[in-house]
Amino acid sequence: MYEPQGPGTPMAQPYGYAYPPGPPPQRPKTSGLAIATLVLGLAGCLVLPLLPAFILGIMALSQTGPGKQQGRGLAIGGLAAAAFWTIGWVALIGNTMGNPDNYTASPPSASCATPPAGYANICTLKTGDCFQKPAVTGTYTSVELIPCDRAHSTQVIGAFTAADGPWPSGGELKAEALNHCQRILAKNVDTPRLNAEGVYTDLVTWKPGRDEWKHGVRTVFCTLNSPDSQLTGSVLVPGADLSIPTG
Repeated sequence: MYEPQGPGTPMAQPYGYAYPPGPPPQRPKTSGLAIATLVLGLAGCLVLPLLPAFILGIMALSQTGPGKQQGRGLAIGGLAAAAFWTIGWVALIGNTMGNPDNYTASPPSASCATPPAGYANICTLKTGDCFQKPAVTGTYTSVELIPCDRAHSTQVIGAFTAADGPWPSGGELKAEALNHCQRILAKNVDTPRLNAEGVYTDLVTWKPGRDEWKHGVRTVFCTLNSPDSQLTGSVLVPGADLSIPTG
């Protein structure tokens, strides 16, 4: 029988159990691969990090997104930076390989360095100078200056300025040099005296090398050379034109 509870009677407790509240849901972690992608992409100026940046970036994209780890924006930013540096490096290498004359790896002073005392190079030689041609086969970068009243092999009889453009390798400058130097020889050299003395000479030109040409040196020297070093005085006529370029 049901009996009503009077005052002071304890209330019946409801059935069941009270559970304490659980921990709050954890926020997804940021992908370590995404962070690494961003760091490597920004360091793409060093070239070597570019490939790892692309590999880790693709892996980071698969780890991030809705319902996955955070950091998708970092991964995309790293990939974008890596792509930017890749395009820049490709453009730089393509431009350099396409035109080797664009190299500026060394300053002008490196190709026109001051020669040792008593010597001259293409940047310090002067018209009228006498020197001893080196006993080498092929090209040379400096010559030993000799007073013209002493026995020597070569004298500079004039000079002209070559046309601007790519470095003239091989025989590309020969025709232009022959035309200028023959005119200078006829004007500046005392040919009758040399013939009377029986001195055999060759007309030889000295042009800038590739390095000097890249740094703007365009002066080509016309020289008269005696293979047996029979020159014992100046080959120039009085009042010879020693200007550069020789008129």
